Amino acid sequence: MKKGEGALVDSDLTKQLEKLSKAVTERQKGAVIQLPLWPEPKRGTPNSFLRSALFAAVQGKDRQYLKNQTLSSLNGITVKFTGQQLDQSDLDVWEQAIHYARVHPLGDTCHFSAHSFLKAIGRSNGKSQHDWLYGVFLRLTACAVEISHEGKTYFGPLIKFGLKDEASKQYCLELNRELIRLFGENQWTAVDWEQRQLLTRQPLAAWLHAFLSSHRKPHPMKVQTLAELSGSRNIQTASFKRQLLKALDRLVEIGFLVSYLVKGDLITVERTQMQIAAAK
Repeated sequence: MKKGEGALVDSDLTKQLEKLSKAVTERQKGAVIQLPLWPEPKRGTPNSFLRSALFAAVQGKDRQYLKNQTLSSLNGITVKFTGQQLDQSDLDVWEQAIHYARVHPLGDTCHFSAHSFLKAIGRSNGKSQHDWLYGVFLRLTACAVEISHEGKTYFGPLIKFGLKDEASKQYCLELNRELIRLFGENQWTAVDWEQRQLLTRQPLAAWLHAFLSSHRKPHPMKVQTLAELSGSRNIQTASFKRQLLKALDRLVEIGFLVSYLVKGDLITVERTQMQIAAAK
């Protein structure tokens, strides 16, 4: 090797490495951000949704309009909400929308027919249900949430925007790509969709199923604590307790719980082994 050739080779190598580094950086900037690929029988949902009153155990007719209100949640999670109160049927819709979106880069649009969507969430295909579904999409687009969990905060709507073809009833939705921040490791749960569908129009049972799903081994909890976390409008503790026991009975019926124990104001539940194995 002639004098100076070594320096020239080093220079060329440095340039190539710099070029490669730049290419990698550019690729990372445009990297695809995708939701976890949970299996078809499940619906992936952030624990911050399930361990709070964001999707309350209320009837749709009892919705309130909330303005920057801090909702009840477990320690470590902070949820603030502005908009028309969300309920468990709204969570059904959001879970199905995010289920469709999981196979696309987060932030890309996903397309579906209103008919297939309604069928997927166990609803009929009549005009009233089409109108209801559109109303839910509007509610999820119009709301503003601020969710902090384990050092990460998401703020914005739950659906970024949508388009609807009035003739074909085809929808196109886009979810905010930053929602990925709510799906960190051990921060989301794969909810059993078949069981959840058995709880349609049973808001407290549906909320309780989702809440307990997010815990591998649920700790004993006070009735009043569950009332607050669920966002229940029932302010009478004795009355809520009756509703709670009825909801727990339903969870035993569908095979989600083995049993539960009531000791004074404390509720202890036993999950089925299959459900425990499926929990994150």
